[in-house]
Amino acid sequence: MSKQILLMSHKMNLGGTEKALLSFINALEKKEVSVKLLLLEKGGILYDQIPSWVSVEIFSDFHKIKPIIYNPPLKLIKQDLKKNKWFSAVNHLIRYINVKTTKRWYLNYIAALKFVKKTYQTDIAIAFAGPSDFITYFVHNNILAQQKIQWIHFDVSKMVYRTNFGNKYYQYFDDIYCVSKNAQLVFNKKFPNYSHKTKVFKNIVSKKQLQELAEKGETFKDNFQGIRIVTLGRLSEEKGQLMIPNVVKQLEKEEIKFRWYLIGDGNLKEELQNQINKLKINDKLVLLGAKINPYAYVKNCDIYVQSSYHEGYCLTVHEAKIFNKPVIVTNVASASNLIVDGEDGLIVEISEKGICSGVKRLLKEKTLREKFSQNILSKETINEIDKLIVG
Repeated sequence: MSKQILLMSHKMNLGGTEKALLSFINALEKKEVSVKLLLLEKGGILYDQIPSWVSVEIFSDFHKIKPIIYNPPLKLIKQDLKKNKWFSAVNHLIRYINVKTTKRWYLNYIAALKFVKKTYQTDIAIAFAGPSDFITYFVHNNILAQQKIQWIHFDVSKMVYRTNFGNKYYQYFDDIYCVSKNAQLVFNKKFPNYSHKTKVFKNIVSKKQLQELAEKGETFKDNFQGIRIVTLGRLSEEKGQLMIPNVVKQLEKEEIKFRWYLIGDGNLKEELQNQINKLKINDKLVLLGAKINPYAYVKNCDIYVQSSYHEGYCLTVHEAKIFNKPVIVTNVASASNLIVDGEDGLIVEISEKGICSGVKRLLKEKTLREKFSQNILSKETINEIDKLIVG
């Protein structure tokens, strides 16, 4: 009998979690399941990539409750007072006092969903975008399911500063899937009461699919003759790209012909371009923008660098390994789950100095680049899906 699976996530932006979600869904296509995707908001650059056989629903009430979830109660109180909504202002004030005294921010979720009566029924309910407290609470409160799964995509020691929500609500989930062994270890340390629920479920990576995408994707058009370096990911603080311009400026002194390409978009784009202009390294560091299909760039580069401050599991590093690229990754929680330092890549200190040292070494040592490419075991993880279907 076909199982019903309901997945809940945010908007389909171009991010690692969203890419992992699409890969997960694609792996379910030939299984005896029906899939419903419940999104908080419609849109995002990857929205049109959702397979047609998936039932998609947008949480229609989200725009009404979004201010309650994300805005501080004091801001809402001021807005209500200006509009003479006294009753609403008093309710927000009471909640503000409760949140302030108890430090329980999730009281906002309870308040937001108080008048949302719609519930969903399914066999398996998955809070896929995690840790995301509102989605976790919604799956707990508004979805009836035989099995509930919480997904953990990040290093919770860097992303979760208060444990009161997790300690209260993770008990309602049957399984907690962490995307790497080290992400699991970090989660278990942060939430020891639920360590018995955790399992490792790696992000789905299909070698065949990536190779097919690389064949039809756009690639470099600048006719550059030298060593190409690629970093792929959202341009945001946690991804560490702001360290790269100074690294490039230091490497420029080595008189090695290289060019570094950043693929992605985000709130750091303008700041990065300003740094590039200020340091006069426009010919060395290039912002390519967001690419729905970046895999031909990865396939045709010489070195892949991940500069993150923290990662639960760095999907882009796994993807680079599929193309046998020598990889440099900062020493994030999952680094040692991805590569063996000195054997198929380099794990470096999370700093400009660490990144610079690793890149300089690979730029200068062609034999080391070749060694890493030969040693890489480009394993796909398509069979991870059986953990869910078979149980």
